Amino acid sequence: MHLIIDIGNTQTKIALFEQNSFISHQFVETPELKTQLEQILVNHSITASILSSVVGSLPEIELLLASKTKSFIFNHKTPIPITNKYLTPKTLGLDRLANAIALSKQFPRQNAMSIDIGTCIKFDFVSQKGHYLGGSISLGLLMRYQALSFYTAKLPELNPIENPLLIGTNTQKSIHSGVLLGMQSEIEGIISRYSVQYSELKVVLTGGDHNYFAEAFKNSIFARPNLTLEGLNEVLLFNE
Repeated sequence: MHLIIDIGNTQTKIALFEQNSFISHQFVETPELKTQLEQILVNHSITASILSSVVGSLPEIELLLASKTKSFIFNHKTPIPITNKYLTPKTLGLDRLANAIALSKQFPRQNAMSIDIGTCIKFDFVSQKGHYLGGSISLGLLMRYQALSFYTAKLPELNPIENPLLIGTNTQKSIHSGVLLGMQSEIEGIISRYSVQYSELKVVLTGGDHNYFAEAFKNSIFARPNLTLEGLNEVLLFNE
């Protein structure tokens, strides 16, 4: 069984895979990570593990995994099953690279793009040749709400809602319309531009806030909430 640990900007995910099959996952507060991992290692037969962290190294966690499993630390030097054409691989977010790897596995020999909606919106593209070319980074959902409040004197900071009105009839509804429908239009526009250049484009929606947009794109986009975890498991399979 494979143990996958994905430490992001705002949350940490732990997942279990049996070869290519997703078993389960859980969200963990980073201070509790070591305790949770110790329990998993006792309760499950883990043969290999991979740790991906966007917040830097965690020596205590790395030591624990190395002592109990065949462990890998995912970084820009890790062998991967696709060709990385990004010009500055050292600065590339590991979650973006993992998404690209999962895309290539799901859509072999096809043009594909992931849209990861979390702290930021990350668009990442893999060509039909299996080459990761890059993408773009934009403000995420909460960032947009926070920025409107922070940079103005009177606008409130709101939490996202589902199904915002096109025409906001008060300040709160106008903010929801601007943030959520603005993001939806941004996503539609980026997809449209890629589709002009790359034929038969496959698109996958993922990330912690993808659910706010899944309904709007349900007929044209595949939703895979665990895309990053799937990509990390592919890296583990490739190196095991």
